Amino acid sequence: MAARRSIGQRVARYREASGLSRAQLAEEVGRNADWLRSVESGRLPLDRYTMVHAIAAALDADPVDLLGRPTPVGDPRTRPAHRTVPALRRALLRAGLPLTVQEEPPPLDVLRRRVDETDRLRRHAHYGELGLLLPQLLDDLRAAADTSAGVDRDIAHHLLTEARHNAAMLTKKLGHPDLATAAAAQARQAAAVPGDPLLATAAQWLQAEVCLTVGATAEAQALIDGGLARLDGLLTDTAPGAWSLWGTLHLVGAVLEAQLGRQAESAGHLTEAATAADRVGEHPGHQTEFSAGELAIHLVHAALELGADPDVLDRITEVDLSRLPRERRARHGIDRARLFARAGDDATAVRELLAADRIAPEAVRAHPLVPELVLTAAHRSRTPGPATDAARRLAIPL
Repeated sequence: MAARRSIGQRVARYREASGLSRAQLAEEVGRNADWLRSVESGRLPLDRYTMVHAIAAALDADPVDLLGRPTPVGDPRTRPAHRTVPALRRALLRAGLPLTVQEEPPPLDVLRRRVDETDRLRRHAHYGELGLLLPQLLDDLRAAADTSAGVDRDIAHHLLTEARHNAAMLTKKLGHPDLATAAAAQARQAAAVPGDPLLATAAQWLQAEVCLTVGATAEAQALIDGGLARLDGLLTDTAPGAWSLWGTLHLVGAVLEAQLGRQAESAGHLTEAATAADRVGEHPGHQTEFSAGELAIHLVHAALELGADPDVLDRITEVDLSRLPRERRARHGIDRARLFARAGDDATAVRELLAADRIAPEAVRAHPLVPELVLTAAHRSRTPGPATDAARRLAIPL
């Protein structure tokens, strides 16, 4: 298997194709030529989405191309998930076509159980199993939504919104932001039918997440602001669902502001989210996973984008993360690895990655920054060691 390119090597390739010198590109993103040389050579990891998006904009490139397109034939742990993408793409394309199946759709209680199962698989990063279930579920839910009436019609559209949410999240994690964009837009269409403002806001939050992934910060900001405005009049002592969405939107806002380098604004969002976490407790709603644990890992994630070092982890030592879904805990482990790699502690960074891999291997191996961390650690190591072993375990060709 050919060695995997680092993000820095891809940057060099795009920079040379665009005719820019290192000094010119570095100036565009507020750095110097020596820094860019270290990134392109693999001595420094390009581990901040803020910088990836800034470089992509300067090069007129898609951020996904710099992060690396999906590799469906590489890792046997993620290969089954990638193989489900064509069927899922076709299911999303069918969403606007007339129904062709004349059979009665499954009962709503059966569909509810099937949606719950996809929720579970998404939360714990069982992407291959999730991808197998979603295409037929999306078809069955669309049939139920189109053929039912009254309360049943609203329930069917609610379930369809949830399933499309899971489709958007899966395709986003697997590196297909265009499919995620389509699924999120379809989720928002379904959410508009029942007239439930919380469901509509949940769909807006989903779209904001997808926008953030591709660096569409203005669009993400508009969605966050619109969602918060809708929720403002719905926040009561007996509305945990509204508070969960309120807190979640503020967490996304905190990350967005961090990516824009606005520390005070990011901190303001985290303060609002902390207020919501006190009200919600351990009972989030609308697929948000919102809790004190979710607040803690977003605090770290936002700090990463602002250039923090590992000391930021001291701020969350008293927070219990054990109740978070496996996918969230694994992604936090990746953030921990990024912090230690930034501090030059590659051995600890590799240990954090391998610990995260034991929690949710599909989440770790689908993450675009994991290869970057391993490749940088291997490049900086003078002899084969932990980084080489990690590359072998995570199926990252050196």
